[in-house]
Amino acid sequence: MADEIRRSAQLRLENYDSDKVPHNYLARYDNEFSELVEKPIKLLEMGVYRGGSLMLWRDYFPAGEIVGIDLYPPQNFPSADRVYIYKGNQGDMKFLSQVAHERAPQGFDIIIDDASHMGELTKIAFWHLFDNHLRPGGIYAIEDWGTGYCDDWPDGKSLDLKQNETAKIGPKYPWYCHSYGMVGLVKQLIDEQCAADVSRKLLSGKPNRWSRFESMVITPSIVFIRKAGKSY
Repeated sequence: MADEIRRSAQLRLENYDSDKVPHNYLARYDNEFSELVEKPIKLLEMGVYRGGSLMLWRDYFPAGEIVGIDLYPPQNFPSADRVYIYKGNQGDMKFLSQVAHERAPQGFDIIIDDASHMGELTKIAFWHLFDNHLRPGGIYAIEDWGTGYCDDWPDGKSLDLKQNETAKIGPKYPWYCHSYGMVGLVKQLIDEQCAADVSRKLLSGKPNRWSRFESMVITPSIVFIRKAGKSY
């Protein structure tokens, strides 16, 4: 990527009403999406607010089809080629499947969760969409997982670093682990990434199964999970 022009650098980012721009999320997306820019991808984003990110993704992927879901979709959203918006809840698996069957019957190439940022709802949407409606090799991005560290977030809690320093250590004691909200979900997903080791009965034994993830990349604010299997 260092020798390439980043896709986001080719766009006039000030034209898009999306917090992905001021938060510099596009630099992270560039790293993960570079191979897909010119492909006829199908992208689903949950949580679209005023719809600016949908227009951003439409221009980012010139051959892509962009689908948005929100509890309160933007009113009077301008008609846009290759952009579709649905009203619904990320925790409603039947609704998610209806959208997927209508817009991406062969599966989405990219799914972005920028919706509730609540661990329970995010987990429901993740496993349903990942298992049933993400293509092999597809990428699932979970935004703003750091809400699990926020006292003012419904399922978050601040982290006391001193607990890490003072926690008892030794074979009888587990490592202290902050597992609230989205942070707890991300740590569960790490266990899935390590499924081969988790399923070994002995260090030298063979795993009972491999992870459903090809890779998991944890960055500030965004986690990227690539589904095992072939894509393009």
